[in-house]
Amino acid sequence: MSSDILAVDPQAPSDDIGSAPTFFKEHGEFLELLEQVSQSAGNRASWSTDGSPSEERSALRSMACVLELYQEQPTCLDPYLERIVTRLMAVIQDYVSAYHSYATHRLDDSSDPVSIGRMSGIFDLLYTLCKVRGYKVIMRFFPHGVVDVEPVFGSLWLHSSQLAKSTWTARYILLIWLSLLAMIPFDIDSIDSGVSSLPALDAMAESNETSLVGKWIELGMFYLHRPACEMEGAAVMLSRLLSRKDTARILQPGFIEWAVDSINNATKGSQDVSARSSGLTVASVLKINGALRVLCHLFAAMDTVDALRPQMASLIELFQSDVFENHSVTRKLVTKATQRLAMLVLPPVSATSIARSHVRKSVRENLAPKDQTVPPGMSPDAPDNDSDEHGCEYGASDSAEISEEIELFIGVLLQKLQDKDTIVRWSAAKGIGRVSERLPLPLAQEIVGATAEILKEQTLTPSDGKPVDVSMTSEFAWHGSLLALAELSRKGLISPQALENIVPWVVRGLSYEIQRGDYSVGSNVRDAACYVMWAFARMPNPDSRRVFSKMCAQMSTALVSVAVFDREPNVRRAASAAFQEHVGRHSLFPHGISVLQVVDFFSVGNMRNAFVVASRKIAEFEEYREPLLHHLCTNTIYHWDAKTRELAAAALFELAPLAAEYVSERLLAEIVSNTVSPFLAVRHGAIIAAGVIAETLASHLLKDDKLTKMILSVTDGIPARYLEDFGASLTLGALTAFIGSLSRSGWSMPNSGAQQKYFDFFVQAFTTCREADDIVVNFEAFVDAYGVSAQQHNDIKADNTSRIIWTDAESAYSRLALALSVSDEGLRQKLFEGLVVTGSAMPLGRYAVSAVANYVETLSLPSTASDMHQEFDAEGGSGRSVDSIVAELTRLLLTDRRTSKLINPALIVTDQLIEQGSLYATSSEIFGAGDGDGDGDGAGAGSEDRIAEIDALLTETEWVRDDDRVKEARARLVSLVKAATALPSENANMV
Repeated sequence: MSSDILAVDPQAPSDDIGSAPTFFKEHGEFLELLEQVSQSAGNRASWSTDGSPSEERSALRSMACVLELYQEQPTCLDPYLERIVTRLMAVIQDYVSAYHSYATHRLDDSSDPVSIGRMSGIFDLLYTLCKVRGYKVIMRFFPHGVVDVEPVFGSLWLHSSQLAKSTWTARYILLIWLSLLAMIPFDIDSIDSGVSSLPALDAMAESNETSLVGKWIELGMFYLHRPACEMEGAAVMLSRLLSRKDTARILQPGFIEWAVDSINNATKGSQDVSARSSGLTVASVLKINGALRVLCHLFAAMDTVDALRPQMASLIELFQSDVFENHSVTRKLVTKATQRLAMLVLPPVSATSIARSHVRKSVRENLAPKDQTVPPGMSPDAPDNDSDEHGCEYGASDSAEISEEIELFIGVLLQKLQDKDTIVRWSAAKGIGRVSERLPLPLAQEIVGATAEILKEQTLTPSDGKPVDVSMTSEFAWHGSLLALAELSRKGLISPQALENIVPWVVRGLSYEIQRGDYSVGSNVRDAACYVMWAFARMPNPDSRRVFSKMCAQMSTALVSVAVFDREPNVRRAASAAFQEHVGRHSLFPHGISVLQVVDFFSVGNMRNAFVVASRKIAEFEEYREPLLHHLCTNTIYHWDAKTRELAAAALFELAPLAAEYVSERLLAEIVSNTVSPFLAVRHGAIIAAGVIAETLASHLLKDDKLTKMILSVTDGIPARYLEDFGASLTLGALTAFIGSLSRSGWSMPNSGAQQKYFDFFVQAFTTCREADDIVVNFEAFVDAYGVSAQQHNDIKADNTSRIIWTDAESAYSRLALALSVSDEGLRQKLFEGLVVTGSAMPLGRYAVSAVANYVETLSLPSTASDMHQEFDAEGGSGRSVDSIVAELTRLLLTDRRTSKLINPALIVTDQLIEQGSLYATSSEIFGAGDGDGDGDGAGAGSEDRIAEIDALLTETEWVRDDDRVKEARARLVSLVKAATALPSENANMV
């Protein structure tokens, strides 16, 4: 083997960093672009130009596009972050130093000028890195030497004084860089060389501050009033600057007083009702948000609450104010500041005590023999020094007195759990968990109880054992309460006694949904309930396992039902994740691994696969079969979304045969009773569900007369208004599906009038429904089983050669065309009009036209006018022919009382029939002047002109209701019909 084959190019890019693989696939190309950009931007000769060269801009755009691909997996960039950021920051560091020197000192006239916007592309790329990976991670690789403090500060000040020339990304990067430099372990006064020569900032009065710290705070306060990222960067910078040992004692109290005064001044004039209804101004909101942001960061960095004591009363009043009710971000910042202030007031002792107590108890149980609950030598009745009489573990320090301020803060957080915005509720939920963790466990248990009580507000508990009625509840309150319970359970603050009471309410939250018009609310509540279930599995308290062992059946079946039957993919996946967490940590759920292989993340992502395939596989396990059917028939089948109801019916088709007795004895009666529900979604779902059960369980149901009568009674109780009012198309579609199910499964007619009633339903469906594919399939089964009429059904069965094979929708419409030959004039006319209306709707219109055309081809086609006269004379004008179809189309076109509904569809159908040649020969006889040549190829020149005129009339006229052109076109068509000399008198009278 040649040695050069094994040679490895040391410069070749590798997919590995050391021995660890990397998943940053584009790293080779990215690093090449990085080197290209670094060399271009590091060229000092180009720093005088405003903006980057075109090649550099193109490379920067390509790099940004690559980085944005990793927003969902940002950790894939970690092996290369240091190399990327340090390379870019090296260029920025040189540029900032040069720009600061040029702009502030101007050493000599020969100094090369440095443009303020030269590095805008590099700053944009650094911001993209911060957006993808987070500024806290990116900041770790920023330069942080003492020599960088004044150049960065001076550059940021100069950028701030020229806002029109600089970019916001440049200012943001300089702000977070300065926040890192604010943590240098040296006295800031010792590195202050004087900043008195700096220009005044825009929109700020001339300041008397001359020290670096004073100017630094002034710069941060300037950016607190600016929107978005600059405000956040300034808040982080100020909080770190004011948390230093050399600035905290002197500057913190004054700054906090300024922040509180800024908020109070911005809210002045909004205390009365009229001003509050109009809301705060944009400038006031920016000032309030900036002050609140810096307070949040400052509270997190402070060690004691001493600097806050003078402002505590104002802060409490601010947190309880309702002047921010129209501003969600402000309410979120208020909530965040409340929880952080509460944590600052509380001693950080209980968290360690609680965590250690759970670990100690878990270790004791793990060390004990399998037949004992405590280690040898320890009495099971021995008292636990870490437990109270209720079984709650806490340390000796938990007896400390809790101030009244904490109660106020907790009250604010509990109120914010019911806020109308998700970001506020989520912040309040996290605050409840964090604050409760530092409280004595008895008080934490009270918070758990208060949070759980929110779920019970405005609920109704039926006496018949049905689920709790949540129709009057607030989805915001449920969502916030469930999020808080998840945070409390993750921290082990829910006792086993409380857990037994909470689990049923969480299970109820898994199916929470309230319909509001044509949509529903509650998907966020169900997602939060899945989060609580997931958090239950991660509870550090070992006593929780005993509770889960008793309630595992209820929890597992509820999670599986949501994982396969929920409409929202994120909820299905959340339920799957919660189920997986319990299986992995407790192994209490029956058939956990087997079920988990069916309801994995990808399987439940597809709605049809989850409903039909996954549910069928899980139902093979007896423990899940009846709960799945119960959830399907009491919840999903009545869903507000029609597509979901149809998928639920498909799932019921798969699951019902697995538990025939349970479905027929426990579920069928309620389904049949709901078929006459005044609510459209309930009625539609119940009818299609009854049809599915009748089809899949026909052999079982037909053995019981009571069940047979129950199924056949579905079509008897439908009020006529449900077939005419709003939603009639859904109801008729469900009824045709029900009849099709009966037809396919061999059900007999309950009485002689049932066949007529079923046919009427189909006629109304074809006239009303715009989408008729499913109706056609069901009509196929109906005709095959019962026929259009008894005589016709017998005739078709006797002569097998005349049967039409049902292969597709077009063939089905051919069968419909055959139905036009029924003897009942009323039924024939309704069906014909239904076909005509359907013929104007695409894409099904061509099938309706084909149906009429095929029917036309089956009728007698007279070759001459005399033959046609003889035919009608022999049959007394009652025969059916091509001419009668043309006459009926003409009658529909000329019917004034039905113009608004039928004139345009009839014209469209007639036009399409003429185009495909079905009416050509007949039209030449009817509308011609009797000058046909009798050879079957049409008529003379006169009739050809007439047909051309008809064709133009039907194709060139824009048919708009009540339009003058419609009236004119109708008049021209009337004149054409009156001029037809070949029509017999009987047919003319019909026209």
